[in-house]
Order: sequence, then C-alpha cells, then structure tokens
Amino acid sequence: MQNQPVSTSTSRARSRAGFDTLTTPDGTVLAVVDAGPRDSAATIVLQHGWTQDHTSWEDVAERLAGTYRVVSFDSRGHGRSDAGPRGTATVEQLADDLAEVIDQLAPEGPLVLAGHSLGGPVLLALAERRPDIVFERATGIAMVATSAANIGRDILGLPLAVTSVASAAVPAVSRLRQFSRAPRNTRYPRVIEEFVRLGLYGPGQGTRANRSRTARQVARSHPETTAALVPALMHHDRLAMMPLLDKVPTVILGGTKDALTPIAHSRAMAEALPQAKYVVYPQAGHMLPYERANEVTGELTALAERVTILSRTGV
Repeated sequence: MQNQPVSTSTSRARSRAGFDTLTTPDGTVLAVVDAGPRDSAATIVLQHGWTQDHTSWEDVAERLAGTYRVVSFDSRGHGRSDAGPRGTATVEQLADDLAEVIDQLAPEGPLVLAGHSLGGPVLLALAERRPDIVFERATGIAMVATSAANIGRDILGLPLAVTSVASAAVPAVSRLRQFSRAPRNTRYPRVIEEFVRLGLYGPGQGTRANRSRTARQVARSHPETTAALVPALMHHDRLAMMPLLDKVPTVILGGTKDALTPIAHSRAMAEALPQAKYVVYPQAGHMLPYERANEVTGELTALAERVTILSRTGV
C-alpha cells in the first residue's frame, strides 16, 4: 500500500514565495535557499534541527556566503516545505531528501556537510545510505549540538529515573499528535517563546530576537511530521558508525548548557571518533548557530579551506 498524501495548507504554499524549490521523488516540494558564488572551492550544505528550518542557520550562512556557495533548505514538514506523504517522517527519509538536494543542486565538486541537532542523525543516516556523497565528496563534516544515540535520556538535565518514565509515555503522546490535521504547530509563536528560552538557550543567550525567531520556526513546523520524528529520534542509535567518519575531517561542537542534547552526547561522539576536532563552548546552549555564530562559521570555513589547500598541494 502506497503512502497517502498529507494535504498542506495554501498558506504554507504561499509562504514559499522568494524561495527556490525542488521536488523529491515522492512529490514533496522542498523550499531551498542557494546563496554565494557558484564557482567557490566547495559547497557548504546545512541541515537544520527538529521543529526548526533553514533560518536556524541564517547567521552562519550569511557569513559564509561571501566566500562559499551555501545551500540550506527546509526539511519536509518544516518551514516552508511540504509535509510529504504520511509515514515519511523518518530520519532515513530526511537523509534521502538531503541527498536529493545535493544531487539536484550540487551534483559535482567538494562538499562540507553540517548538521545541527536532528541534522546530526540525518548526516549519519546519509553516510549509511549514500556513502558516495559522504566518503567520496565530503571534505569536512560538522556535528553541531547533536547526538548519535540515546536522545532524550538526559533531556533538560533530569535524572534517568525521571526521563525513563517520561520516555515511556512519549510514543503514545506522539501517536495522538500524529492525528493532527493542522498545517502548523501553532499560530501564536509568542506563547512558546519562554519555553524556547529555557529549553534551547544558554544563560543570557535567549534574547528577545533569538527566542522570537526560534519560536516562529517551531510554530510553523508541521505537527504530524514533528510528532512522528520524536520516537524516531529516541530510537536512533548510530554511535557505532562514528568511527567510519575517520575518512572525513570531522568537527564536533557542543555547549555546556545544552539541555536538549547535553554535552555528554558530544563527548560520546568525540570518544567514538578520537580523530575528530572536539570543541566545547562554555555556557552555550543548544542553538549554537545563533549563540556562537562567529565560532561555528570559523569551524565550517576551516573545513572548506581544506579544499583550497589540497588543490594547491596537488593532493
């Protein structure tokens, strides 16, 4: 039985004005932003996190696009993109969508791949499903405030005794939420701004501007899609894949005040891949692309600059 389409609101379609779009093999339309010089040494591809969209990378993308081609997009069910057929809100499908973006927009040349939050599992799934992209074309990978396994076990710094009970209830709550036919999580992003500040930002970083734009992203994401991704992320475990990335220069970035994917997750990835560069940002929360935009830009630039260095040395 084929997946049945999920209808998307006309307002969601209208919101794509001013964006490039591409259509995946199952007919899902994704909103894409393709910026920077097309003849740059490398194309930097940015994958956003759960309930967010390409604008979570906007501060970093703006800094990078003066030198490099930067491709960012809204995953299915997020931002201005279609939700896609019911049943396709999986980490594996998001990896396939990422591959489709690369195949259609940047089919040749060196790549730098960056994944924030949910973007980390998506990159690992991409390595599993499209090793040609990750191991043959990527000259650098950035895992930003993310995890390879056990997402949710230590959320908000709560003890395991508490999170294990909550985790047991998540599948049932998620299934109920998946019955929603609403086109977006809420029409009133201001009501969730305080939750965003407390859950996603380090001390002093949840400024009005930061929490407002983050809340708007959460508000416009698709409830059925984001609900379905919760158990998918909780069961995601690709930590054993990390050593395979020793073929690609990798940087792992984490904040000590990250309540969603606490620093222990970054540390676990770094221990599984000791060749990686491991950077810890004191007092930073989950939203590193906003909270530490200059530093994150610097790390991605360093990965992209390897292309120029290698070409000069003839490697």
